[in-house]
Amino acid sequence: MRNSFITALFLTVLGSTLSANLAHADGTGFFIAGGANWGQLDADIEDVIDFDGPIEAIFDDNAVGYNIGAGYRFNKWLAVDAAYWDLGEFDSDRLENGQRIGFDSSIWTVGGIVSVPLWIIDVYGRAGAAMWDVDSRYIEEDGTDMYYGAGGAINILGSLDVYLEYVRFDADEAIDTANLGLRWTF
Repeated sequence: MRNSFITALFLTVLGSTLSANLAHADGTGFFIAGGANWGQLDADIEDVIDFDGPIEAIFDDNAVGYNIGAGYRFNKWLAVDAAYWDLGEFDSDRLENGQRIGFDSSIWTVGGIVSVPLWIIDVYGRAGAAMWDVDSRYIEEDGTDMYYGAGGAINILGSLDVYLEYVRFDADEAIDTANLGLRWTF
């Protein structure tokens, strides 16, 4: 009897807390976000790496990185954000001389987010401009291109969301990423 009472009390408190938090799930205001990303690059890149002439480098590699950002949610459907993405280091397959070409890539993004709230889950699409930079011993390039993606976020504590998303960066060669992170609206 006592265990049933404690269980019922616990479920009542938990239900009240979740109900109060769900009322804030579609909150507006500033937010910060951060997470981990896994990137995939599949590209052929020709670059002169010695005096004998051009050598073809093939990149078919994965890398792990992180992203941090901030934004503003105008209402439950529209938001804007800016973020920094460190996509990690991508390495080429072995070249004819047995070496590999590796490069670090980082991206600054500015864009918009369109959400469809479904109770405690938001399904969203995002797009914007990506200012990218690639650095290595052999490659130094930068540019600005589009990015786009889709994802979902589940509200866990009122103003805290866990998100999972796919984002594609259309730089000179496309980089596909899968991201898992947290977003806090305050």
